This record gives sequence, C-alpha cells and structure tokens, in this order.
Amino acid sequence: CSNMCHESSGRGLGETIGIGKGTVSLQDFDEAEAIFVIGQNPGTNHPRMLTAMESAKKKGCTIVSVNPLRERGLERFAHPQRPLALLGKSTALSDLYLQVRINGDVAFLKGVMKRVFELDAESPGTVIDRAFIEAHCRGFDEFKAALDAVEWDEIVADSGLTRAQIEAAGDIYSRSKATIVCWAMGLTQHKNGVANIQEVVNLLMLRGNLGKAGAGACPVRGHSNVQGDRTMGIVERPSDALLDTLASVFK
Repeated sequence: CSNMCHESSGRGLGETIGIGKGTVSLQDFDEAEAIFVIGQNPGTNHPRMLTAMESAKKKGCTIVSVNPLRERGLERFAHPQRPLALLGKSTALSDLYLQVRINGDVAFLKGVMKRVFELDAESPGTVIDRAFIEAHCRGFDEFKAALDAVEWDEIVADSGLTRAQIEAAGDIYSRSKATIVCWAMGLTQHKNGVANIQEVVNLLMLRGNLGKAGAGACPVRGHSNVQGDRTMGIVERPSDALLDTLASVFK
C-alpha cells in the first residue's frame, strides 16, 4: 500500500520537509481557518473525515475542494447518526468548488501561488511569511523566478480553470492565518505525482503553514499500517543508518 497509494507523498514530503508523513492531527482541523481538499473524495474513501470537516465548517473554516468531478460528499454532509440529518438537514461544506482538469493540479497550485505574490506586492510584507522562509526554507529566489516565468495563459489552459477561479482560491488562502491542504490519490497517482506534492509544500511554505496549530500537510492515507511501516524499515530502500543499526544489534 505504501509503495502504491502514497509513494509520491512520501517522496515529495521527504525531499521537501524531511519526513514523509503528514504534519497535522485531528486537533488541527478544529483550529484551521481554511482547508483545501485536493484530489480526494472523502465521502467515498474517507467518510470519517467528513465529521472533522463538518466540525471545522461550523467553527467558521473556509473549505476549498479541487476535484474534476462534483462529489456530493464534498458539497454537503449529513451525519448518519444525528436525527436532524436523517430528516434531511445537511451541512454545506465547500465554499469554493473547482473542477480542475485531470492532472491540472500543478498549474492550479502555481496559479494560487502567483496570486499570493500579487497580493503581497499590493501590500508588501502582509501576505508572504518571509520570516518563516528565511528561517526554514532554501531556494526562494530561484523558486520565485521559475514561477514568474509561467504565464497566466498557460496556467489557465493546463488547469482547465479560469483565472478568476484560481484567484478566488488564492484570496482564500492569503486571508487564512492557518491552512491545511489535504490530498489523496488524485494527486499521487500520476507520473508527476511527486511534483504535485512538492507544489503543495511550496504553497504551504509561502505563508508559514507548517509547524503551527491549524495548519500543515495532510496526505490522507487509508490504512493504519501505512503510517509506521517505513519508520520500522519495511521499505525497499532502507537507509544505510538503519542497516548499520540492524547489523550492530542482530549479529
């Protein structure tokens, strides 16, 4: 399962933040001001997550869903164990629903980041968390130059979205002081799956959304065994440090 479903998550996160696991807990959902759900249909694949999203929504969180299909579970949620839900009372979840072109996620994420830079240029120092970037990131100038080289026309064509839709997502992200980005197979199961995850991390780093309450990267995995097996060394690419330790203990 690790090698199939979220291999690109582990690679992308490992190369960018140094660990291949998510950086959030359920508590963070209660404290998030915005949640981006990209390439994931929790209503079908992770139904328990809908309860956390409903709770976050009722606390004022803004939810952006990015999915080629309009999934009912991302639009509204009725808790099956609540009487009012059985009577048809459901909770609207997504404030913005973007039907991105299949595998148009890199273009979409680049567009959101371009919008972040535009808003920061209008109000310098108020949008991009430069203190976080200076303390924890490398290659910012090269990253910005590469992003500047991407034209909006290219982003619109590749994402399948309008510029206005992407800017709306960028506005939500820029206003939020704590943002979680969740994803699943819609991002990982592509030849460029690792690049998808790397762009998610780039977006999170722009506003310092790592290492603080209510914010972070959330690869939504479906099996409990996936979370810890790599840490225990069940992997086809064990590190030299792990092999040396095993050799020293089991002689």
